[in-house]
Amino acid sequence: MPWDQLVAVMQNAWTRGFRELYFSGGEPMLWRDGDFTLEDAILEAKKIGFFHVHVYTNGLSGLNTPADLVWVSIDGLPGTFEKRRGDHFRQVELAVRSDSHPKVACIYVIDRNTAEGIEPFLRWVRETKFPVIGVMFYFHTPYYGRDELFLTVEERAPIIDRLLVCIRSGMRVINSRAGLLALKSGNWPRRFPVASVVDVDGESVCCRASDEVCADCGYAACTELTEFQRLRPSAVLGMLRYW
Repeated sequence: MPWDQLVAVMQNAWTRGFRELYFSGGEPMLWRDGDFTLEDAILEAKKIGFFHVHVYTNGLSGLNTPADLVWVSIDGLPGTFEKRRGDHFRQVELAVRSDSHPKVACIYVIDRNTAEGIEPFLRWVRETKFPVIGVMFYFHTPYYGRDELFLTVEERAPIIDRLLVCIRSGMRVINSRAGLLALKSGNWPRRFPVASVVDVDGESVCCRASDEVCADCGYAACTELTEFQRLRPSAVLGMLRYW
């Protein structure tokens, strides 16, 4: 997306009432348009007036950004991480520990390869004092069709129960109890209108995927928003941790 289009999209979103802005990808740290970089885009978003600006990144380009919160993809410890992200765990770990950004959270995507690594990773975060506000767990969503990584609703349910146990034991799980229960039951609205995704091809409500994917959605941030709007106490308190 070129710079002029990006600025127009952000201004339009602000005018329509959006107040939280997330840069994702691909890898947003790689974005360039002439001399403009992601840093310029973040500063422009703050100038427009967005309350918070977030960045999703794999961490391989460092975390030196003026964003309010950086979400770093770390799907498990060495032995698990490589199955999804390649042999870069130590590089990403060092980027998070470098103090180049004051507020960092982890995104952990659960799939058939990473599901068993949840508790070991959470214990490692606690025991090594990993400098993150916590870990948000998503489920692998089959944007391109169900594949060998996909977990069915029945397979997700006991994993969600494990995450609820982790919350009760004081592990640093960002997902709220209410958000996880909604994800487990499926009782949450799809094509959630308070979220919009814009790329160079246009705008989509909630997600760029086809409607068929909605039934298998594992994008847990959506259930956090729905339960926040339902004023579930755990979702409200959870979101205050990173807003």
